[in-house]
Amino acid sequence: MIRYVIYARYSSDQQSRCSIADQQRKCREYGVREGWHEVRAYEDEAVSGVGSDRVGLEKLMADACDPLRDFDVILVDDTSRLSRSLPEVVTLHQRLSHHGVRVIAVSQGIDTEHEQSEVLIAMHGITDSLYVKELAKKTHRGLEGKFLNGLSAGGRCLGYASVPVESGGVRWVINEEEKKIVIEIFELSAGGSSLKSIAGILNESKIPPPQKRADRPHPTWCPSAIREILRRELYIGKRIWNRRKYVKTPGTNKRVSRLRPRSEWKVQEVPELRIVSDELWIRVQKRQNFLKERYAESGRKPVNRASSSAYLFSGFLRCGSCGANLIIVSGSGKGARYGCPQHWNRRACPNRITVRSNDVEVQLLAGLQSEVLSDKVVDAVVEGALRAVRKRDTSSHHVVRIRELEAEIKRLVLAIAKLENSDAMLSAVTERETELRELKAARAFKTELTEEAIRSSVHKALSDIPELLKKAPEKAKAKLSEHLNEIEMIPQSNGSYLALGEWDLLGVRGPVLVAGAGFEPATFGL
Repeated sequence: MIRYVIYARYSSDQQSRCSIADQQRKCREYGVREGWHEVRAYEDEAVSGVGSDRVGLEKLMADACDPLRDFDVILVDDTSRLSRSLPEVVTLHQRLSHHGVRVIAVSQGIDTEHEQSEVLIAMHGITDSLYVKELAKKTHRGLEGKFLNGLSAGGRCLGYASVPVESGGVRWVINEEEKKIVIEIFELSAGGSSLKSIAGILNESKIPPPQKRADRPHPTWCPSAIREILRRELYIGKRIWNRRKYVKTPGTNKRVSRLRPRSEWKVQEVPELRIVSDELWIRVQKRQNFLKERYAESGRKPVNRASSSAYLFSGFLRCGSCGANLIIVSGSGKGARYGCPQHWNRRACPNRITVRSNDVEVQLLAGLQSEVLSDKVVDAVVEGALRAVRKRDTSSHHVVRIRELEAEIKRLVLAIAKLENSDAMLSAVTERETELRELKAARAFKTELTEEAIRSSVHKALSDIPELLKKAPEKAKAKLSEHLNEIEMIPQSNGSYLALGEWDLLGVRGPVLVAGAGFEPATFGL
């Protein structure tokens, strides 16, 4: 009996959840009519079909490409459910065809078993792709109309509230409570407070940030949010729309912003929405421009922007107090120090302990070092090397060839002595002498490749794991991620950290660092 699975998807959270059920119903009716057996259903809710980075689709493709898959056919309502991108839909069907998986779009009558299926898929792919582009144009046109009519074109802005209007849509008005927060932020900046300091003051005052995130039940202010507020011209009564456009990264549903030409910007004067005076605005902008030029001239970046990509354990260390990833909060090179960004950038976490990145690497890699140099591991490496040597054992052939070369060289030398010098004969002698030296060197090298020599070489090569990993940190981090998920850094009362976690190396699991072996005390006052 033919086995099938169902894939269903709808694009927007404003669409009905019943869309999934309706698609599955149509597919099941087809499967029952054909007398097939349903295995399971995959689905993606409120996800655009332009990108392929969808949980349900990724699981479906992983199962479809598995040689031991438990289904033969994929049923979809129409081809747009799989993708609305022409290149993507073609790629998906090519991959599925390569793995012998049949795809049927029940409402369009497309079956990849038929010869004309590729043409039909391409035609519908073009139609689906054009639909997305036309929909984007219509959406942009609708938002432009709202802006020109003085209505909200979407989004949320600190200091304002949305009120509905009779003709439809919503209009922004000043929120008096949030207005006070905006003015406080501008006055703090004009008074010399850094972005990080302002974020810390707001977090310590328990003032909620304007943007809520589902993955963070207790959101906090960050320096970048303060920077955007200080740049927002709406606070001086100037409303700007169409400043940026958002494009999707090919193959994904992730969007990135691009600045549009100034000629495309739409600007409105809205004095009724002014919150900040011209005098305060000018003071803040002068200070921000000064800081920007200062950092540009010095070649430095603010601490909260420090890149941790060159450090081996960046992305692995997690704060034991708030759960944030530890980052480099001060210093660079050997003097760089890990710390909790929620404390150092936002003052939203009580953990103020920092630790040198070099000390983290030395202590966390101590266990890895001992495991790599254990007798079990070294024995395995030595045995593998010896097998390779035995496989290449051509000593008898070498002996025969060496004797042949010596005899040939002797004959050539005698011929040259009896006859006149010949460039060809001299060249032949040189070639044979070179080959002879190489063969003798290879024999000498092989005699040195004893078990003791290989073991000594392995110990020497792996005697300093930290230094080996530092030579190519990006590759080392990628390799570490295969054996290490995360390390919880629990702050201790004596100013040190206790690192807890598990590594999985050579099939053995164990703690990254045993209790009591903390790091050096933090240096305060940074």
